[in-house]
Amino acid sequence: MKKLHLFLIACLTGIFLALAWPTFGFAPVLFFAFVPLLWVENYIAEHKDKYPKFIVFNYAFVSFFIFNIITTYWISYATLFGLFAPFFNAFLGAFIFQVYHYIKRVLFDNKKGFIFLPMLWISVEFLHHHWELTWPWMTLGNGFSTMPSLVQWYEYTGVFGGSLWIWISNYFVYKVVKQIRINDTKGILNIKSNKLLTTNIFSLGLVVLLPIILSLIIWNSYKDEPNKPLDIVVVQPNLEPYDEMLQLYNDEIVDLIMNLAQQKTDNNTSFILVPEGSLEERIWEDKTNENYNLRRLSQFVGQYDKVQLITGSFTRKLQSEEEKDEASREIINAPKPYYSVYNSAIHIKKENRFEVYHKSKLVPGVERLPFKKYIGKILDLAIKLGNLPVGTLATDNNHQLFVSDSSKVKITTPICYESVYGEFIAIRVREGAGLIFIITNDSWWKDTQGYKQHASYASLRAIETRRYIARSANTGTSCFINPRGEVSQKTKFWTKDVIKASLVPQSRITFYVKYGDYIARICLFSSIVILIIGIVYKIKLRNDKK
Repeated sequence: MKKLHLFLIACLTGIFLALAWPTFGFAPVLFFAFVPLLWVENYIAEHKDKYPKFIVFNYAFVSFFIFNIITTYWISYATLFGLFAPFFNAFLGAFIFQVYHYIKRVLFDNKKGFIFLPMLWISVEFLHHHWELTWPWMTLGNGFSTMPSLVQWYEYTGVFGGSLWIWISNYFVYKVVKQIRINDTKGILNIKSNKLLTTNIFSLGLVVLLPIILSLIIWNSYKDEPNKPLDIVVVQPNLEPYDEMLQLYNDEIVDLIMNLAQQKTDNNTSFILVPEGSLEERIWEDKTNENYNLRRLSQFVGQYDKVQLITGSFTRKLQSEEEKDEASREIINAPKPYYSVYNSAIHIKKENRFEVYHKSKLVPGVERLPFKKYIGKILDLAIKLGNLPVGTLATDNNHQLFVSDSSKVKITTPICYESVYGEFIAIRVREGAGLIFIITNDSWWKDTQGYKQHASYASLRAIETRRYIARSANTGTSCFINPRGEVSQKTKFWTKDVIKASLVPQSRITFYVKYGDYIARICLFSSIVILIIGIVYKIKLRNDKK
């Protein structure tokens, strides 16, 4: 087998993964997408004397780079970090395969040890939800977001259950492929063991079909709790993100919001939902009652019996010496010497009553400079650049749920990137949220798969929590999603629109909401144990040789 042949085979995994990914792909391709790369790794393991020690990393890197560049090239439209992300994610995937290759060789003599690969992969996916360069976008379980009828059991496992499902399926496909060989001289198929082949095909069928059958049973038997519905109006203002000549003044934005909202709003409406960052004037949180446009919106909702409005905005908050954080900026002639900027959701009620929620899952490189503790000077420079809060937004532990005055239903309002984090949403539901309102600005990614993928992932949050979702995007996809993950009233890209639906608050707590990402935590713990055993065993072998 020539290196070029191995290279081309490894590339197939990257192509298969891309062909499976939302929203243009066909998700079941994920069941066999890793097989070419698994075959390459095994071939190298069987002929280890002919290949360098870290050659598996090289082949895997090319494969995962193809996958990432095809599916997420659009990140570069919003941030320079987007140019780096495909390389970095490919590095992580290749690192996982290289470590798996090492452990399989050291501990299992290249004969067993596959279970370590999905455990390590899911562990890295989990870490990708929590560290400074957090990027959970490519979690394998997200791949079924456009086929919710197949993954209704996510209410028990979350997306990490989907990742495990994909890996186990690939394992049995790979085992079947290994049993079938082409006779080089006669050009016919040879089967090494009919009995073993039959066993692997049967196991593959069970692994793939049983979760699907279970999902379809849940899909057809699911019923909402018979609670009183709330009428929700979603506004898509389609504000221009790039061309300053086409951008509206704040007064004009508020006029647009009210004009759109009143097309669907009546006295039965409970909430009007407006996208992330719609109010662009950097509102001071200690002076919300004095803000002209907030007062206008409060007067607007006051025209109706029950209406409350939630909108996105960038807000500023004064801080004392004790309250300042890594993103604090100095300010003079103010009651306090510092302030921070937040990406916020503002809950607007009648009589100039306002509540503010701060986004806490920030986009690396766009809203937050990674590893700020270690590159503080760069952060200081970013803060001094001016009004743009790129890399300098602040967070806090304020995960406030908004409450309807009329129905007392609690609402969680994840902002943009936060909606990709399953456990983050689950915790808010555990705290009492009966509905999920997502506000986002996906216009930065232009007309690409980016905004479509982002919208499709929301279906998984609905399944995991069994909550209705209202999604308001500046442009892209505003929509409603029911607890089965079905999407309705999808809006078109780059179009002003307003939609309305009645959503039924739910109170049932799913297994996933209760226990969160337990699969990933088990994998992380197990991976650490196996890695320690591998390192200790390697040291022992060296000492024995001496």
